[in-house]
Amino acid sequence: MPLSFTIPPVTSVAGDRLDAQIEALGLPSFSLGLLENVVRKLACIQNSHEVELRQLHHLVFCADHGVYDRSHQANIHRMSSTDHVLRILNGQAPVAIVCRKYQVELSVIDCGLKGPEIDLQAMLYSQRVGAGTRDFSMMPAMTEAQLHQAVSLGVGQAALRLAEGTRVLSFGALGLGNTTSAAAMCIALLGLTPEIAVINKSRLEPLLQYNKVEVLTQALALHRHQLSDGWSVARHLGGFEIAAIMGAMAITAELGGMFLVDGFACSAALLALHRLYPNILDYAQFSHQSCHIAQHAIMKHLGQRALLNLNLGLGEGTGSVLAWPLVVSAVDCLNPLGG
Repeated sequence: MPLSFTIPPVTSVAGDRLDAQIEALGLPSFSLGLLENVVRKLACIQNSHEVELRQLHHLVFCADHGVYDRSHQANIHRMSSTDHVLRILNGQAPVAIVCRKYQVELSVIDCGLKGPEIDLQAMLYSQRVGAGTRDFSMMPAMTEAQLHQAVSLGVGQAALRLAEGTRVLSFGALGLGNTTSAAAMCIALLGLTPEIAVINKSRLEPLLQYNKVEVLTQALALHRHQLSDGWSVARHLGGFEIAAIMGAMAITAELGGMFLVDGFACSAALLALHRLYPNILDYAQFSHQSCHIAQHAIMKHLGQRALLNLNLGLGEGTGSVLAWPLVVSAVDCLNPLGG
């Protein structure tokens, strides 16, 4: 086990007081639907019916996956993960555009990209655990020490933002092969079949799916006796960025913040963390439902619903940033003296 966290359940007292405030505003109960639940969750986390929101900080954790070349033989991507990171840093990627539009602070963390390190700049943090994970169809994706380093990296990044006054964080996971890792984690934790776990509704490519199924079947047969808990699943089947997001989510909850969940890899990170700390759901809000069938299975298993259903498949956490104005609007409507 790499690290231990203290994640208590939230109390419902502030949520109950919020109900009285809603009645005082003359609004019928649940008139704002899912948005009311978001404000109630924030009130319970902060233990105050006058929610303090401030600004969102979005952290994109980036790393390559050693399984990519084997699992994507039918469709080797023309752009590297580093190319995608540079598009974010240059302000060209969708997540950079919407962050700029809604004045969301953006940080990009290199946890383990392949190739030369990117020149440091304002929003980039280089904290490489390694040059990508190992091919998990042949060996564990990372060592115990690497898992500990990746989780600690996520803890440090999230704790820093919370210390600066941020109350809500969101995360993105960028790296070629991370949907294959997320699928493997869902097979291990939910018992999905490889055939189901790899389905992407917006990208139905039979040969690509066949390659992924073959690799995942081999990997799960290799590691099945070692997958005892969420940490071991992350170590054997995950990625540096997924482990970092697990650490970031856990410390956000421990320090009394809320985080938004978008994307397949981020959802897989939460699923593994939930196996370790069930109370983590008190601090999590699904912002967007992606085009991956397995992500839908994660939300169903955890009893959660997303604010948006746009079938995005960017992997940068763009859905969370797009959902942020809804969160702000909900707080403004139900908490006119806070926000």
